[in-house]
This record gives sequence, structure tokens and C-alpha cells, in this order.
Amino acid sequence: MPPRVSRSFKLNFVFLNIFGIWPGNETRTYYKYYSAVFIFVSLFMYNVLLTLNLFYTPPRIGTVIREVVFYFTELAVTGKVIMILMERKKIVKVLSLLDCEYFQGENEHSREIIKDHIDKYSIYWKVYATLSNFAYFSQIFLPVISHFIFNTTLDLPICKYYFLSDQFIQRYFFYLFTYQTIWMYGHMTYNVNIDTLIAGLIFMAIAQLRVLNYNFKKFSTSVKKTDNNSKDMEMLKLNRYLMHYNTILSYCSEIQQILSISLFVQFGMASAVICVILFGLLLPTSIESLIFMISYFFAMVLQILVPAYLGSLLGIESQELVFAGYCCEWVPRSKEFKSSIKLFLTRANKNILITGLKVFPLSLDTFVWIMKTAYSLLALIRNVQNQQT
Repeated sequence: MPPRVSRSFKLNFVFLNIFGIWPGNETRTYYKYYSAVFIFVSLFMYNVLLTLNLFYTPPRIGTVIREVVFYFTELAVTGKVIMILMERKKIVKVLSLLDCEYFQGENEHSREIIKDHIDKYSIYWKVYATLSNFAYFSQIFLPVISHFIFNTTLDLPICKYYFLSDQFIQRYFFYLFTYQTIWMYGHMTYNVNIDTLIAGLIFMAIAQLRVLNYNFKKFSTSVKKTDNNSKDMEMLKLNRYLMHYNTILSYCSEIQQILSISLFVQFGMASAVICVILFGLLLPTSIESLIFMISYFFAMVLQILVPAYLGSLLGIESQELVFAGYCCEWVPRSKEFKSSIKLFLTRANKNILITGLKVFPLSLDTFVWIMKTAYSLLALIRNVQNQQT
């Protein structure tokens, strides 16, 4: 038997369990207390302090932009965490669907397609985690090293807590620095594992559609016409494929319900951050701020590009089912077979799409629209600036 598909998300849930938001199938009493304390300290208090900091931030454009960028990012992280906490039962159901009989592959080539997608997802998770950890350690430890070697000024890594006095910050600098450092890593871990989980759930749906496309295209060679009970075998095979398709539809419906609000928040906050950064690039700024804004800009672009690309792939693969259905040599087959294929093609004509709160489809068209809108806003601000000078 092939390994369970849900096992590909093992590392995601291990880290989410450690950081207090994934108890697994069953919630134990001690974990409830652990999770409540962890979320209160790392998320609720963190966001309260971040909100106070934004409120007291000096009204200087360069300073405000950095704080707004971090704040919008934190709102997106909070939305993802709430999704995991609120949709745990649905996520468990989705994982059980991934391990059902129809999703394991019935022949060697099908299992190879599934295994290839699992391997690609594993590589994606490792690359994403490596880059995120590198960015984290660069943000935290490079300034510390520079401080001890070159005696440079060491600031708090996320926000300066403008609502606190300078004397208070200097007195408790170590504790404030440690607090931000630890929970910044926690939020980075949330981002890595929830972002990859979202992408992985969509990616596994794509894998199943590719398996189904392959099976329909190879239908004529998978059933031998010389068998005495060939008609019965044909219908059994077709019914199995139709049940596979129905399971894919159920799976996609479940991940739509799970991801809908989270995707809306993620795309909304990322779009806001992109617009803020582009506005910041129009202003005179230091080299450090320029590097920060450019790197953060590409991070936000990638954060919405990957799910948008996978959403487009999902639509393309579901559309391919219509062509695959016509390839199964249905003309010489029984009336029952033709009726079933006709119903299947009627449903397959409607593409499978994931949407963000039913406001926008998850696709490359949405990504392009966001980037065009951000550029148009940038051009408008630029024109206003030119008219005022």
C-alpha cells in the first residue's frame, strides 16, 4: 500500500502543535490550557502592543510605512491562525479524504503521479522554511553581531514600542528584545506552515485531477474488450472514476470552506502592503530602508503568487477533464455508459475554482489585477507629486 497522502503534511502539524494551535484529532485538557496561554501571550498581547505602537508612531512617512507594513502582515498571520483554530474539524475531515481509497491511485502510473506531487510539496516546504529562517536570522542576529563587533546601535527587531519611554526601553531592553525575537519566530512559523498547508491542499487536488485525467484518457486500454463480462467491467471502471471525481469535488468543496476567509484576508493584506511599499519607494529614503522595502515587496508578491498560480492550475486540470472524457472511446459502448459519460461531461464543463470569500477567484488573473491596480495607484500618486512640484 502507498503511504497516506496526509502524511505529507506531518511537519506542518508538528510545528503548529508545538506553537499551540493544532491539538490533532483530539483535544486534551492540558493542551487546551497550554494553547490558551500560548495564544494569549504570543498573539493577543503581541497584537495589542503592535496596535499601541502604531497609534503612537511619530507622523513621519518613512517611520509610519515600516510600522504599517508589519501591522498588515500581522493581521494576515492572525487570520491564518484563526482559520486553523476555527476549522480544525474540517481540516481533519479533509485529511481523511486525502487518505481515502480513491485518492491512493489504482495503478502504478497513478501512484507515481501522487508520489511526484508529494515529493514536490516536500521540496516546496523545505525551500520556503529555509528562506524564511534565513530571513529571520538575518533580521535578528546580523544586527546583534554588528552591535558587538562594530558597536552599532541595536534596536528592537519588530517595532520600537513608541508608547513606552526611552528610559523604560533602555532599562528592560533585553526582555523586550527577547519577547519580540521569540514571538517573531513563532509568527514566522505560523506563516511558513499555514502558507504551505494552503498551497499543499490545493496541490493535492491538482494531483488527483491529473490522475483522473490520465485514467480517462487510458480507459480504452485499461479494459479488455475480449472479456466475456466486458460491459460490466467497463461500467465498474467508469463508476469508480466517477466516484473518484465526486470525492475530488467534495474535497475541493471542503478546502473552499476552510480557506475562503483566510485567502480573502491574506490577499487583502498583501495587496495593502504592496501598495504601501510602492508608495514608500517614491520617497527619499536610506539604503537600509530601501533594501527592507524591496525584499518585503518580493516576499508579499510571492505570498499571493503561489496560491494564485495553483488556483489557475486547478482550473486548467478540471477543464482538461472534458477532453479526457471524450478520449475514453464512448461511441461503441453501451447506452448506460454513454448516459453516465454525458452527465460527467455536463458537470466537468464547470471548472473547479477556489475563491476568496466568493469575492475573487484564486487565479493568475486575480494576481495580475492586483499588481495592475497597485501600479495604477503608484502612477496616480506620482502624477499628483509631479503636479505639486
